[in-house]
Amino acid sequence: MISSAPKLDFNEPLERVPVGEMVARRILDMVKAGSLKPGDQLPTERDLAQSLNVSRPSVREAIRGLAILGVVRTVQGGGAYISNLDAEALLGPIQFFLSLQDLNITELYDARSLIESDVARRAAENMDGASLTRLEAILEAQKDCLDDPDAFRASDYAFHEIIWRGSGNAFLKRIGESLNVIGLEFRKRASESPAVLRQSYADHKVLVAALKARDADAAAKAAERHMQNVYRVTIEQPGLK
Repeated sequence: MISSAPKLDFNEPLERVPVGEMVARRILDMVKAGSLKPGDQLPTERDLAQSLNVSRPSVREAIRGLAILGVVRTVQGGGAYISNLDAEALLGPIQFFLSLQDLNITELYDARSLIESDVARRAAENMDGASLTRLEAILEAQKDCLDDPDAFRASDYAFHEIIWRGSGNAFLKRIGESLNVIGLEFRKRASESPAVLRQSYADHKVLVAALKARDADAAAKAAERHMQNVYRVTIEQPGLK
């Protein structure tokens, strides 16, 4: 028995993708494949246009779009480069989106509590001695940042980055970085008083002590308690409840 051919609908128009978008996708594919790495300089507009057989304005449009996404950084008179591809750069558009939305901060910190506690548990088991030494040095330096929110914020990121790396899981590290950056957008809108920073510093001390003792359960509890404290002081700020 011969089956009838399926009925085809040709009324739906083909999607027309702008040339600039196709150029951007080609560059993104090369980044994902590892052909282009962080810090690599892209060919000039002219060379890219010739190699891809497109116009220079299309290349320029693609580079502008990738710069907004944080994938490419441009240097005045110095060309375009693949960015460091770190969480802060790549989550910039998401941070802007979050600033326009009334999102659920509770859910964000619920997710951070789950991730950070598991990261700390693994770090207590996997972190090497050199990393613990660096962590203690950062903690010691934080005592001098309690009246400087910007400096403490930078120190805080470095502190948690060592623990993310110490977990020994690249995926957890990426998730931890991403949630930290997204949470930072909320914390920037909160007034970080010395009392708030002192609480974070106290939380860090407890967490470091648990990590040094290689006590996985205590480290997990310390990290979870720290996230709960950060959440509490964040929602106490006007307009963030």
